[in-house]
Parts: sequence; structure tokens; C-alpha cells
Amino acid sequence: MIGGKNSKNALGECDYGNYTLRFKPVDLNFVKPNWDNLMTKRDKPLMSDREFRSSIEDLARKDFAAGKKDDNAYRNLGMRFIELVSPDRKAAYEASMKKTNGKMNAALMFWDEKGNRTLGYHPFTGTWHNISTEAEAGRARIFAEIYRQESIRLENEYGANARGKISHKDIQKDLSADSVKTSGTLGSSIDYTI
Repeated sequence: MIGGKNSKNALGECDYGNYTLRFKPVDLNFVKPNWDNLMTKRDKPLMSDREFRSSIEDLARKDFAAGKKDDNAYRNLGMRFIELVSPDRKAAYEASMKKTNGKMNAALMFWDEKGNRTLGYHPFTGTWHNISTEAEAGRARIFAEIYRQESIRLENEYGANARGKISHKDIQKDLSADSVKTSGTLGSSIDYTI
């Protein structure tokens, strides 16, 4: 339990993750969620799986050319890739807020319509976090594997010492040349299944 039972502050009434308190309102000041930074079901996917694969591979190429991983780009693309299987966290949040008249619930956590934990709030830091589902964890592994495989391919093709020394433009040129060489050749199709 966060805070004491007899605490006079709102945090004293909170019990993180206690499902029975999911609609008990508390007078805790909180920061509203920024849905651009949280995974939730979207009305329209950012791109198709095929386009995602291409974007993930291209991110690996850019990072190889730069000689370091762009953590923000990786995280943002990963979030958009993963959220294709995300629960509707925004709807769960809004349903709870409706029942608590816009106040934080004493559980500091939000559940979807199936009773699965989906979203949590840290009152000390004022931050929100997704509580990952198995489907999201599986899709995160697929994302990481696509990125990893392209990184390995680049290292095999150019050598480890080329990292940070070859331009993204040169990598793209080489890919274009390879695709011209293999076009029309039997067995040159690529399986984009994710």
C-alpha cells in the first residue's frame, strides 16, 4: 500500500493495482496521459506490415550508417508497430474517468473490458506506463528480430568496421543495384509475412 491507511493525503487512500479499487475516486493530482507516448488501439494503422518491415530495416540501415542506435526513432517506430495488437487503453482510461467523475482511481491502474491490466500511473513521478499484453510482447520480439537480422546482414555485407563509416545513401544504392541484379531471377521473391 502506498501511504498509510490513516494518511490525510490522497495517496494514503491508494493501493496500487488493487482491482476492487478501480472505480474508487481519490483526490490525487495527476497528469493526464499523452496518447502520443502510449500504445493504444488506433482507428487506422500507421502502415501495412510490409511497409513496417521496410521501415524497420531502413532504420537498422540508418543506425548502421550513423554508427549508433537512434533510441527515439527505434522506440517510436516500435510503438506504432506493436500497437496494432494493443488493447484500447484510451477507452479503458476514459471509462474509468467517467465512473470516477474525472478523478484518479485508488488502484492507480486501468483495466480493459476483459479485466486485463492495461495502463498504470506512477504518482511519485507523474508518469504513465503501458502494461504489456502477451500479443504486444510477441510483436515486440518480431520488431526486434527484423531490426537485428538487418543489422547482421549489414555487418556481414560491409564488415563490423564499416559501422558509422558508410553512408545511408551508399547502402540504399547497393540495395537498388542488388534488386536490379535479382529482378526476373527465379527464387528472388521475399517473404514479408510477419
